[in-house]
Amino acid sequence: MGLEPADGFDGEDQRLVKPVVPNMYPPYCNRVDENYVLEGDIEYPFEDISGPADENKIRGNWSSSVDYYLAVFSFTFGLGNLWRFPYQWSVNGGIAYLIPYCVMFLLTSLPIIFMEFALGQFISLGPIAVWKVAPLFKGIGISMVFLSCIIAVYYNMITSWALHYLVNSVKAALPWATCNNHWNSENCTAWNRGAVSACMSINGTMLVNGTCLVSPELISEYNASGHAPVTHGSGILPSAEYFHREVLMLSSGITDFQTVNWQLAICLLVAWTAVFLASFKGIKTSGKVVYVTAMLPYIILFVMFIRFLTLPGSIDGLMHFFKPKWHLLLDLRIWGEAAVQVFYSLSSCTGGLTMLSSYNRFHNNIFRDIWIFGLIDLLTSFLMTSFLFAAVGFVCYELNMDYDQFKLQDGVQLIFVFFSEAISKLPVAQLWSAFFFGMIALVMFNTELFVIETIVSSICDEFPERLRRNHRHLLTFVVFLFYILGLPLCTAAGVYWIVFLEAFTASWPLIIIAFLECMVICWVYGVDNFLDNVKWMTRFYPPVYLYWRVLWKYLCPIMFMAILSFVWLEYKPVHYDSVSFPMWAHCVGWAISLSPIIITFFVAIIKFIMTPGSCAKRWRDLLCPDDDWGPALAIHRAEMYPLQIPEARKLLNAKYVFQPPSVASSEKPTSTTDLEPKGVRQRASRGTTTPKNYSLHPSERETII
Repeated sequence: MGLEPADGFDGEDQRLVKPVVPNMYPPYCNRVDENYVLEGDIEYPFEDISGPADENKIRGNWSSSVDYYLAVFSFTFGLGNLWRFPYQWSVNGGIAYLIPYCVMFLLTSLPIIFMEFALGQFISLGPIAVWKVAPLFKGIGISMVFLSCIIAVYYNMITSWALHYLVNSVKAALPWATCNNHWNSENCTAWNRGAVSACMSINGTMLVNGTCLVSPELISEYNASGHAPVTHGSGILPSAEYFHREVLMLSSGITDFQTVNWQLAICLLVAWTAVFLASFKGIKTSGKVVYVTAMLPYIILFVMFIRFLTLPGSIDGLMHFFKPKWHLLLDLRIWGEAAVQVFYSLSSCTGGLTMLSSYNRFHNNIFRDIWIFGLIDLLTSFLMTSFLFAAVGFVCYELNMDYDQFKLQDGVQLIFVFFSEAISKLPVAQLWSAFFFGMIALVMFNTELFVIETIVSSICDEFPERLRRNHRHLLTFVVFLFYILGLPLCTAAGVYWIVFLEAFTASWPLIIIAFLECMVICWVYGVDNFLDNVKWMTRFYPPVYLYWRVLWKYLCPIMFMAILSFVWLEYKPVHYDSVSFPMWAHCVGWAISLSPIIITFFVAIIKFIMTPGSCAKRWRDLLCPDDDWGPALAIHRAEMYPLQIPEARKLLNAKYVFQPPSVASSEKPTSTTDLEPKGVRQRASRGTTTPKNYSLHPSERETII
């Protein structure tokens, strides 16, 4: 082989100085006994990753980075952007609200979405299977999927409302624009500035329902009945009555279900059918569908914003609601709400981000991605907020109302009452209504699409041998089950349950999951090990290594606990309009909100009981990563730990000449480390490696012929 004799040796007795062999195991899973070998090699696909084809031939990857970006944009553009951010902007200080929002994004949300993207991309598995990193805490992933299941049920119900409005937008006259319908009450007020002016110009009297009385006899009869002319502060908007009386058939409380609104049930069936068809082949179909469904909402939103800017009063509305209220920044409650909002807006801690990143190529630059996604999400919320306040300015102009008298409604009423009322006052209102509710339906559909993919992929990754090939059957079962669970939301009590579920699901339970996730990764797995994994994927540490280390390990957990304290101290019972929920509903809601802790605790107990061995061995096995934790492909594992891969070991054995173990190696161990039992996994600090005098097991000493 052309090797020169080593100094101090000659002839056949020469011994070659053995070069440093790559480590067999990562530092977080240091095997004490150097002769330890796995019980059989773990088989990983050793694929050719060059070219445009999928890296992971078994599980699949995004067809292109565009698919991935559009999928994430679709998933994060949801209710948090549509109504929660604009409402919080209006009540929490105007443009000054951006300060707590951006601070909380940088200190709490950005580190968590970075962590979730990294976990999914590193192991190429869903939010449950990634907890091979610390099997004792697998319940964290299960709690994410549990919350996603609840979100999936009520999200598609909102989609069905949007479809109902979309269908009714093609009528000759919008049904929520007038008070001349069978569902309208005597208090319905169809106020319109132009109609009132036209009526008064001919000495007429505008009635509450929008009718103009010109005949003196009819006016005298109307005044004699004790009714007063309409004013901008009297009555109920026709859009509110349409939503509550016709669409929802609203009942008296959360337990008063009455009957199913079959129009909504049909719309719900259409919504679930669309999700099923778009997810039929997993990300290969959903990644293409978003080319249309992800781009259209942004186009429609921008066009409608420009249209409303041309209307009278819109600029004044923008200026009024953008006015900063700096004194509100001293209220700690606003900072807590900003933290919850930024988690909800980016859909973090629900498992979706982990699922989306799990289909990336292994060396994708996730550090770049998190800044792009955070910026686009903020711009989307800002655009939706500007659109809302332009519409508020126009409506206040039409109603001849001061901004201080205008009370902005939160939640579903912001979309289905206020915006429907504002759009009904536009020329060619049917067209703009179809655009707007088509946009709402697409936004909800996009989010629902990847929530379902998160649930299905998570279950398939848990049972890959049985379910990965039966993805379509599992998808069919999940869609059918969720449609059945959504039928009660089509009843008269449906909106109460949606408000209830959103209040207790998509709020501070996300903060609890973030706290648990951060503690396990940073304190059990090790923040340095995690940063090494990030470097493995991106080929560089995140800028300012110490900053991320301190942020993840110390600052984030403290911030999460502080946020939870503020939110719990400011807790107020959930209600919808004037209807309060009973005590048992609040107890159930708190149980749902605390489900991350409950699920994590019980799963940990079950895992501990089912793990064989002594108590100490169980703790070691459950707190250390599983043997198959790491990149899914052998070619990526071989970059850092080639001795885990049989093919790579053969290449190394062909490259290096290894001598038989010396006689001294057979002597009894003298150190306490050598006396440790085989297979014990020890936690090591960053930079710890296996001993340099590590030698391959005799069974691994092979040569390539």
